[in-house]
Amino acid sequence: VEGYKSTLGYSSQGSSYATRNNYLDLDPTYKDRFGRPLMRMTFDFPDNDIRMSNYVCDRMEEIAKALGGKQYAVSRRKKGWDSVPYQSTHNTGGAIMGTDPKKSAVNTFLQSWDVPNVFVIGASAFPQNAGKNPTGTVGALAFRAADAIRNQYLRNPGAPLVQA
Repeated sequence: VEGYKSTLGYSSQGSSYATRNNYLDLDPTYKDRFGRPLMRMTFDFPDNDIRMSNYVCDRMEEIAKALGGKQYAVSRRKKGWDSVPYQSTHNTGGAIMGTDPKKSAVNTFLQSWDVPNVFVIGASAFPQNAGKNPTGTVGALAFRAADAIRNQYLRNPGAPLVQA
């Protein structure tokens, strides 16, 4: 009971930057019940993410020691991504938002560059997650897209909201 009164737990979150080695594509082997290919995710933490994580772990360990911690555990990130520890993760990306159709899938209203009547709403628009819950930003972008659909797109269906 005495130890319970002086227990502290803390954690950190960081970002994982987009790289060309991490991507989504159509799986050549696995299909859905209609025979269409399933999405495949190719991902592993880049070396820089591991270095950033280890740096933060070192700082957190220093804090634990400075607080007089008698018992503590540091969970260091390792190469080889595994979804099991990520039961509360905020994965993003897949349909990146941008101003150049050669470098992004959707414009700033989340409208597809290639198919103007398709709007992709969600965290897929982000190239990476800054390390925090993206729900508020997703909601703001969804509201912005809905407003543009209602007040601009529906007046001229099929037209892009942003000229490339």
